[in-house]
Amino acid sequence: MILNIIFSYNRAVQLDYLIQSILERFKTDSKVVILYHTTGAHKDGYELLKRKYEDKGISFVERKPVFFDSSYIKALNSKKDWKFFKEKNLFNKKSDNFKGLLQKIIRESDCEFVMFNTDDGVFYEDVNIPEEVFTIIRNNPENASYRMYVGENLEGHPSYVEKKDGYYQWDYYSDTEFHHWTFPFSVDATVYHSKGLLKHLEKMVYHNPVTLEENGYHYITRKKLFRIGLSPIHSQLVATKLNRVSVDSLNPTIHIKPEFLNEKFLDGYTLELVIPEFIDNANIVPSEIYLVKGDKKELIYSLDDQGKKVQSLLGIEGAKEQLE
Repeated sequence: MILNIIFSYNRAVQLDYLIQSILERFKTDSKVVILYHTTGAHKDGYELLKRKYEDKGISFVERKPVFFDSSYIKALNSKKDWKFFKEKNLFNKKSDNFKGLLQKIIRESDCEFVMFNTDDGVFYEDVNIPEEVFTIIRNNPENASYRMYVGENLEGHPSYVEKKDGYYQWDYYSDTEFHHWTFPFSVDATVYHSKGLLKHLEKMVYHNPVTLEENGYHYITRKKLFRIGLSPIHSQLVATKLNRVSVDSLNPTIHIKPEFLNEKFLDGYTLELVIPEFIDNANIVPSEIYLVKGDKKELIYSLDDQGKKVQSLLGIEGAKEQLE
C-alpha cells in the first residue's frame, strides 16, 4: 500500500479538487493523509473538508507551532545545518513541527511505500502502477522511485530513457542537464520505499514542503541516492498554477487569490478545471477555470496572454525566471 501524504496550505478548494481526482483516478491501493497548515478564515475551509471526507478514510493532520522541533537533532551535521535550524526553527515565532510530524506519520504508518503531493496538483489519467515497479523499489529501497508526472508526452523526454513493459526506466545521474529526468527527489507524485526514504529524511534539514524538496534534492544528489528512475509511459499528474502561497517559492502563477476561492468554497462552490487536451509540461495553466454550485457554473478564468506568458515560463521547478 502507498501512503499518499498531501501538503496543503490555505488552499482547501484546490485540495478538494486534488482529492476528487485521487478518488476517481488512483486505482492502486493507497492511504491518504493531509498534512496541512492554515490561517484565518481558511481554517473553516479545512473543517469543511474534514466533514466532507470523514467517511472516505482520509486523515487530516495539522502542523502546530513549537519552540523547536527535536527531530532536527539527527540532521545537524554541519555549520550550514545549524544555521538553517537556528534561522527556520529554533525559537522562531513562525516555526512549527513540520519535519518531526512528517517523519512520525511515515514511521507510524503500516504502508510499505510513500509518496508526496502538493495541493495544486491533479491526477488527469488513471493510475495503475505495475507490480514490477514495486518489486524494483522494494529491492532497491534507497535507490529507486516511481514518478507519475513524467512520461513520453512531456517536452524534453530523453532518448536514453528505456521503455519496459508498461513503464519507463532511466538513471537520474546519467545526464548533466537539469530537467525532470535528472532531478532525483520531488514532493509531487513520486513513490519511494517508506523506510528507505525515512532513513534520509531524518538526516535532512527542512521546515516546509519547499525546503524539503530543495534541501532534499541537494542531499540526495550529493549522496547519489535514488539512482533508478521509473515512470508511467504517459504522465498522469499535472500541477495547476492558479496561485502561490509560499514565500519560499517564486513560481509564476495566474494569481487567483486563495481568499476568494476559500470564500466561494465556504459558500458551497467547488472547483472545475479544464485541462489542456495535450499535455507536454508537468506544470500547466488551465484553459478555463469554473466554480460550480448545483446548476450554477461560473467562469472565473479563461486562458489569456498573461496565462500564456506564465505557461511559457513553467519549468521543472515551476519557474524558469520570476515574473515581474
